[in-house]
Amino acid sequence: MKPVKLVIWDLDDTFWKGTLSEGPISYSKTNHAIVIELTRRGIVNTISSKNNFDEVKARLGHEGIWDYFVFPKIAWQPKGHIIKTIIEEMQLRAENVLFIDDNHMNLEEAKYYNPGLQTAGPEILDRLLEREACKGKDDRSLSRLKQYQILEKKVSDQKVSLCSNEDFLRSSKITVQINADCQKECKRILELINRTNQLNYTKVRLQKDELVKLINDTSVQKAYVRVQDKYGDYGICGFYALRDSRLLHFVFSCRILNMGVENWVYHKLGCPDLDIAGETATPLQHDRVPDWIDETAPQKAARTKDTLKHNRQLNIIIKGGCDLLQIKNYLIKGSRFDAEVDYVSDKGFRINNTHTEILKRCSTSTLQQYGEVIDKIIFFDRDAFKTVFFSDNYHVHIYSVLDDYMRGLYQYRDTDFVIPFGDFAQDLTDKTCWKFHQNRSKKHRLDPGFLEWFKDNFTFLGALDTESFRKNLIWLCNTIGQDKLFIILNGSEVAYYPNPQNERWEHHKKMNSVLDETIKDMGHVGLCDVRTLTQSVSDHAHNIRHYSRRVYYLLAKKINELIEDRYGVSGNFFEKNIYFIKHCMKQTGRFARKRLLKRLLFGS
Repeated sequence: MKPVKLVIWDLDDTFWKGTLSEGPISYSKTNHAIVIELTRRGIVNTISSKNNFDEVKARLGHEGIWDYFVFPKIAWQPKGHIIKTIIEEMQLRAENVLFIDDNHMNLEEAKYYNPGLQTAGPEILDRLLEREACKGKDDRSLSRLKQYQILEKKVSDQKVSLCSNEDFLRSSKITVQINADCQKECKRILELINRTNQLNYTKVRLQKDELVKLINDTSVQKAYVRVQDKYGDYGICGFYALRDSRLLHFVFSCRILNMGVENWVYHKLGCPDLDIAGETATPLQHDRVPDWIDETAPQKAARTKDTLKHNRQLNIIIKGGCDLLQIKNYLIKGSRFDAEVDYVSDKGFRINNTHTEILKRCSTSTLQQYGEVIDKIIFFDRDAFKTVFFSDNYHVHIYSVLDDYMRGLYQYRDTDFVIPFGDFAQDLTDKTCWKFHQNRSKKHRLDPGFLEWFKDNFTFLGALDTESFRKNLIWLCNTIGQDKLFIILNGSEVAYYPNPQNERWEHHKKMNSVLDETIKDMGHVGLCDVRTLTQSVSDHAHNIRHYSRRVYYLLAKKINELIEDRYGVSGNFFEKNIYFIKHCMKQTGRFARKRLLKRLLFGS
């Protein structure tokens, strides 16, 4: 076995004996102890189980072990894609993950979607702690577990800023630390280099040994970049390597998109030569230095008391473009945030999977009927047709309709299989549009053979028409349970002439009007109205679909207001006290009532 950094546990007939949804189970104190010991060795644990989330959480909470699991995925969903999501969210490699399940088909499915994943049945548990791969390192303070718990924490709501975007950035008190001691952060730097695209200016990938060689090369100036502001710590978000006044690597995480950090670092280095590969979300500016960023000296992290707290959470999921990840740090403190955003496939193409025509087809039947066709489509993969967006585990579902506003639709032969791709102003079945796709970088180029096959098998339908959009919205809103809060983000109507896209703002007005009319009487649906937050071109970043950092903050503020209007209290208070109240109501006597009153009044 390769070194294990994460153990993914099945529950029924693996972690415990029996099936929770069918009756009493026999809880395993042995496996309970294994989880605690693995955690003390710096090996974290999570759950992938087909079960009811609340029932599992209540049982494991009763046993005092729930807080030892991070990023648990408990839903009636196939495990292959869920495990892939866990691994990606935790920024690990599949070969350093062990999945334990009593069902052979679950193990095979998991390996199919996660090449290199280590799998085993419950029989491995008898001697698991004796295996060399599970020795880990001494972490009795549970610091590694705490690091992953911090990833799930949110920053509390802040005052709305009515100033310009630059003034907002100045008020954010952004600080940057540049640290040349790269050796100890080799793993995180490797993740940035190999997994980041939007702000990866060279897009040169490295193997671990190549990175180690680069770090040890005294002729190369290199450093990693850590970013903080008054809302939180973004961690290590950037890396550069410079030799003879030329940048070999210049890469930043999209979590700091629109903060200006990449331009600030570029000017600090004296604007060296750089061969930019492919498209980037933010162009580098030679004529202006961001004046809202300050540099601080690298410091060792302060030691804090490592404790586990029982934290009940409001569960939120968002589906849309990856730019929406920027709202994460501004959402209600104590909430748990999951995201389904566009991603880069194994073939190197960005997969856009948020269109309602895709959501309608997220099912095993679609993969059974059209799986072979999907495999032939270079800019799609099977994962695009899988989702946890409708899971009952979430209290709040947030959805952006911008893909419905932009994408062109293509119908496969005479079937009902329809997929979105590109902009509806360009027809991929029209040979006059092929030159654009063939002139792109090699990694993103569509070869003539595929284009011919696509032309012969698909019909271009153009943009999603308003009547189909209305029907899809009704289906989507009805699919989200009435007991949930469904928040929809619409499109900007600013006349964005720097990148007009055929006067796309006019199309946005038409689609927004349909959206307004469709959801006006739906009590569980709230509108996060982008139109009220974008007043000029300066509120956007490079096109009408992306916004300034200030606007993302205001979007989060509006989402927080909708959540609080729905539940009457903040997500942290709601989720903590609903369980506490249920518990205290079972108690009798003055002491129990006093505890409840103190908790409700003072939050203690």
